[in-house]
Amino acid sequence: MPAAIRGTPARAPTDSPPDARRRWRLDAGLLALGAVALRLPAFFADRHLTFDDGSYGVSALLMRDGKLPYQDIFSSQGPLFLPILYVADLLGLRTANGTRLLALGAAVALTVATYATARYVTARGGALVAAGLVATSGSVLYTTAGLASDGPALALAVGAVALALRYRSAPSPGAAAVVGVVLGAALSVKLLVLPAGLVVAFLLVGARRPRDTGLAVGSAMAIGLAATATWGFGDVWEQYISYHRESARILSYPGAIRRLVVTLVERDAFLVALGMVVAFGMLVAAIRRGRGPGTADGQDHPLGERRAVLVLAGWTLATAVVLVVEPAFWRPHLAQIVPPLALLVGLRPPPLRLLGIVVVVLVPWQVAHTNDLLWPADYDRAEQAAVTALEALPYDALVITDNPGLAWRAERRIPGFLVDSSIKRIEQHQITTAVLARAAARSDVCAVLVWDDRYGNRPHLPARLADIGYRVEARYGGPRVLYERPTCRA
Repeated sequence: MPAAIRGTPARAPTDSPPDARRRWRLDAGLLALGAVALRLPAFFADRHLTFDDGSYGVSALLMRDGKLPYQDIFSSQGPLFLPILYVADLLGLRTANGTRLLALGAAVALTVATYATARYVTARGGALVAAGLVATSGSVLYTTAGLASDGPALALAVGAVALALRYRSAPSPGAAAVVGVVLGAALSVKLLVLPAGLVVAFLLVGARRPRDTGLAVGSAMAIGLAATATWGFGDVWEQYISYHRESARILSYPGAIRRLVVTLVERDAFLVALGMVVAFGMLVAAIRRGRGPGTADGQDHPLGERRAVLVLAGWTLATAVVLVVEPAFWRPHLAQIVPPLALLVGLRPPPLRLLGIVVVVLVPWQVAHTNDLLWPADYDRAEQAAVTALEALPYDALVITDNPGLAWRAERRIPGFLVDSSIKRIEQHQITTAVLARAAARSDVCAVLVWDDRYGNRPHLPARLADIGYRVEARYGGPRVLYERPTCRA
């Protein structure tokens, strides 16, 4: 049984013989298959899974028509995200669910990247535990089942950490440049992965090769500048940077801390329980030895266990601080903290028997809090009726709605400026009754579907739509109303 599984200090291998490489590939393949298997029901779901899933799905439809990010399509994410989504849509043959290849690929890449990172700081058993926790994480599932920017960004960021550790083992200018490219791509998808960037910077600077460090920084900056310049610095700054900086705070700092803890407990019960077991074990070992946790530096991997603990703990703490400080901290953002926590558990995984008991006991709890993505339900009667009504419109008709997922599943486009109807845009007065009325007056817009309070609370919107010529076509209960122009029916 591997030492890491027995709970003793883990040691990474010093070489890579053919059998070790085969084991590495076998482990990575099995972990990837497991990550895919968990997400197949979500991948094939006939409904949108989250708000982002629908919003980015509609963005992909618009890009099929030649519309460009930031210029024709509002984008609150980094300048590399929608281009990656466009590529995923192409690889998915532009089918209804083809865009979800991006989410599926992100899950696989993140799982394998976690395993690769762990192999540089722990033994095979610990690496399997860390990667398994990431693959089955509920928080990660919420960003890698449906479409979201967090999954691809985090996969690239953890990949950059793994590459930086590899660079520490065998420094070279080329390896440093690759690290910079991958990290630059991650930051160009979502800046929230910055704590991983700090870990990469620490690893590069620690190698004491200033030229290599400069090359990595230059490569990262080149990727970011190229991605931004493609769409225009002004548009990217306004829709991505300023938009998030000007967002109103949705939670107090204590409220954000509570959300962090509650979400982890609900969606990542395995990780929380094993983390507590490992932390207790390391504390007991430290007290017995009269020293800090772990073994002395000088193990045959780039950091040594004690330094690895400090680096991973720092990564975790920095991520927690960023999440709490973030004005719009939504629950899916918590995926950012899962990899460093899982890697900490992988450093000193509990004995195999205890590991199995924890997993078996907590499976019902974790499934109960993630079953909407593990086994997505079909649309309810009202949702399906709305999709059917939108499908009956001319194929080239545009639709305005505060539930973009329904338009996506009906394969109907939304005006590019309105693909994101998030509450933050309404609070910043980017979407008002006047804005919606002007968009509805366009000759290519045939319907306005109000689904919740975001548009349902827009003052005088029904009257403005009536003035333009819209009539109530259907009501679905509550604020849910479909307005159509009578001349638009196919």
